[in-house]
Amino acid sequence: MIESFANAALRAKNIGFDGIEVHGANGYLLDQFHTDYTNLREDEFGGTPENRVRLSVLVLKAIRNKVGNNFVVGIRVSQGKVNDFYHKWKGEEDEAKIIFENLASASPDYIHTTEFQADKPAFGEDSHTLAYLAKKYGKIPVVANGQLGEPDTAEKMIGNGETDFVALGTSALANPDWQIK
Repeated sequence: MIESFANAALRAKNIGFDGIEVHGANGYLLDQFHTDYTNLREDEFGGTPENRVRLSVLVLKAIRNKVGNNFVVGIRVSQGKVNDFYHKWKGEEDEAKIIFENLASASPDYIHTTEFQADKPAFGEDSHTLAYLAKKYGKIPVVANGQLGEPDTAEKMIGNGETDFVALGTSALANPDWQIK
């Protein structure tokens, strides 16, 4: 499976893509490994946060090995799932630190965080956003996604240094003229 991810990235590069983003969010396969209640493995891919993120790290390393350093590679990460919007990592910021440090060690160009509401604290009122934690611990560029359709909200996250970029989905579809001031 790791090799399949890497080969797909190489095919994308070979046909002219500018880069790829590995989907490790929203309950999809890699996210199922990240998530404690879906990953019940007892081997080197289960149990601790370090073990649960290991498959994503190996995928990113294999991709980087195939495509080289001059091809954009990112990874999308979330706590919530398509069928569980409100899931939070049990280890909170400590777990976020482990996940983002490990992902960044595999040399992606960016981390793309997605949350149900990206501008809200990731773990309760006294915590930071998930995007901020990705920047803090990953130390690479971060894209934030999740209900950022109000330009002021998006600008605030960028202005506060919580994220480097915002990604829009439904807001851009609903308003193709959406712009940041």
